Amino acid sequence: MKDIVIIGAGSFGREVAQLIDDINMDKKSWNLLGFIDETTLKHGTMINSNIVLGGFDWLEKNGGDKLSAICAIGNPRDKYAVIKKISAYGLNYTNLIHPYAKVSKFVEFGYGNIICSNSFISVNIKIGNHVSINPGCGIGHDVVIENYSSLYWNVTLSGNVKVGEGCEIGSKADIIPKRTIGKWSVIGAGAVVIEDIPDNCTAVGIPAKPIKFLQPIKI
Repeated sequence: MKDIVIIGAGSFGREVAQLIDDINMDKKSWNLLGFIDETTLKHGTMINSNIVLGGFDWLEKNGGDKLSAICAIGNPRDKYAVIKKISAYGLNYTNLIHPYAKVSKFVEFGYGNIICSNSFISVNIKIGNHVSINPGCGIGHDVVIENYSSLYWNVTLSGNVKVGEGCEIGSKADIIPKRTIGKWSVIGAGAVVIEDIPDNCTAVGIPAKPIKFLQPIKI
C-alpha cells in the first residue's frame, strides 16, 4: 500500500478519509498516515481515528514524490492558495475515485482529483487537476472541468458544458448543454444555468443570473 496524507482536516477532509477507507475495502491501496492542517490546536489530535500530523512544516520534513497527497479543501480559492503554498514540497498528488462511482474509460484525468460515491461520469470528458466531484453528480459527454473546481452534491452538467478554472458549483445546480461557466465563478445551490456565466461572479436563481462580481485571483 502507498502512504498518503490528506491536506485539510475539516469536514471535507473527514469525508475524504472515509473515501479512502471505502477504496481500501474494495482493494487495499492506501496507508493513510493522517491529516495535514495549519490549525495548531488540531496538531496531534485524532479525527475519526486518524491523527493530525502537523502543519506544512511536517510536509517540508517528510514530503517528496514518494509521498502521495490529496487536497481535501472544498472552496476553490482556498484550495488554490494552499496548493500554491506547498508546491515546493514535491508531493505526488493522486486521484481518488470511489468504487461506487461510474466512470467511463474515455475520461482524461489530471491529478489530485476526488470523485465521490454514486457520481456518473460519461464519455470523452476532460478533468483537470485538483477537481472535487461530490456524491451523486452527473457529468455528461464532452464536458471539460478545469483545475481547482469543486462540484458539490448532486450537480448535473449536461453535454458539452465547460467549467472554467476554480469554479464552485452548489448542490443540485443544473447546467444545460453547451454552456460555459467562467473561471473562478460561483453557481448557487439549486441554480439552473441556461446562459453562459462570466468570469469571477456569483450567479444564483432559476434561471441563474450574476448577482455580484468577485475579485480576480492573482495567479
